[in-house]
Amino acid sequence: MTHRMTNIIDRFSTYYQVNPHPRPVQDYRLRQHLIRLLQQHPELHDETVLLRYFCNQAAKSNSDLLALSYLLAYVDMACYLAAKSTYDAFQTPDLILADYLQIARSYMANRAVELCTKFDRTQSKIETYLSPPLRDAIMSEVRKNEPTQRQSDWGLLRSTSKKGLKTALQNFAIRDPQLSRCFLTWQAFLEVYAPVKAGKNQRLPEPTAEQWEAIAQFCTEQQFPHSIQPFTVPEVKALLQICVDALRASTHIQFHSLDAENWNLESETTEQFEQQASNRQQDTERSDRLQQMTTELASAIVSLSRDFPDAKKMLILEHGFTGFNQSYIGKEFGIKQYKISRQLTSYKKYLLTSLVKWSQTQVNVTFSVKDVDRLSILLDEWLTWYCQNAILYKFLQTTLRLHPALNLEITLLCRYYGCERVDERAIAHSLNITPTQLQAKLVQVKTTLQTELHNWLHQNLALKPCSLSAIDKSSALLVEQFLANAPYALLTLERR
Repeated sequence: MTHRMTNIIDRFSTYYQVNPHPRPVQDYRLRQHLIRLLQQHPELHDETVLLRYFCNQAAKSNSDLLALSYLLAYVDMACYLAAKSTYDAFQTPDLILADYLQIARSYMANRAVELCTKFDRTQSKIETYLSPPLRDAIMSEVRKNEPTQRQSDWGLLRSTSKKGLKTALQNFAIRDPQLSRCFLTWQAFLEVYAPVKAGKNQRLPEPTAEQWEAIAQFCTEQQFPHSIQPFTVPEVKALLQICVDALRASTHIQFHSLDAENWNLESETTEQFEQQASNRQQDTERSDRLQQMTTELASAIVSLSRDFPDAKKMLILEHGFTGFNQSYIGKEFGIKQYKISRQLTSYKKYLLTSLVKWSQTQVNVTFSVKDVDRLSILLDEWLTWYCQNAILYKFLQTTLRLHPALNLEITLLCRYYGCERVDERAIAHSLNITPTQLQAKLVQVKTTLQTELHNWLHQNLALKPCSLSAIDKSSALLVEQFLANAPYALLTLERR
């Protein structure tokens, strides 16, 4: 089962993870940077334009890894689909789906700029366009490596870099002090483990008992302060296993090997089943905590608004509308831009404090200064989601469902926005109208939604006429984003 990307930000900041089950995983660093980029350059808020922008940036300099990361996120669904179809058609006894996906990603890491530059969205979907070269690359690599055994855990640990391991551990939700202990153990492993060179088709063996003892001793000697309880062999084994699991589960673009554990269902141990169950439980718990966090922050905004009546209005204007900057917000409130910045900082500090206190009392999470800094970035992202999706998009969805004239056009909107390649003639023909009439209906829908949104802003936020005029371009963009991602299937069912 594949997951449709819901908007342009998701499209360029989401990777696909296959373990423990297939699902999209967002790179929050990419997402946050892209949100800021689109706020600064609203003209980029078009998939084709943004794709060309990242292609040009990546082509200008081989060192622009950020632009390349966005291109790789954009093609990652194509990598997954090509890997899945190839794996279903041609399986080998020692390769799993994750290996096929890694091969596809490695291929795209070298070809993404070239292939994305040649891609034309009006001719096909990116997944269709990339399927032939990706399948060829996967099959070529599979056939080339068919006779060989993949790297063992020990080979993987030796071939990874410090940066790669750090990224993998952080994405695996490993934090200090455990993160530091994992690094120390990995460094000890590199220092002590010196196996006899394996043959071409041989896996590196596990460290000997003497080497395990030496690794534990190295960790004990290097830790600070020295009075801490010494490392034991079982502990260093467990810490290295965390490193291995994190590297294999990594969804980031740096792939240090093409191997993974050979999951044979007949030989899986009870411990492996328990670990998988534990992972599923942790996913559920994380989802529950996210929902609880949303409830807590929404409640904190209500409390904040009691003391500062303009707080919610200011947050909606700041985070809900791309391109409506603090200068415009200042004119709405009749104060200087720098004072708007200070007030927003104060409001966010209140919300951040509420979130930290709640985390400490409800889910027993303790934050360091760095954790709070990272949480501040996530708070900005959450505010954008909350102001757009939970408030503005929700209003537009309700309007689309209840407005008599708009409700009649849901079928048209579903056909127009529901496919990547828009054939206006075919859509118009299926609705027994001309392409000109189709465009006129689309313009009318957008105009009506924008008018209703302006009325809502005037009635609920008491927005001044000058602000309504200034927000016109931003609200038009918001309406277009909503229409491109509206839940048409749900709206269609509600009409029946």
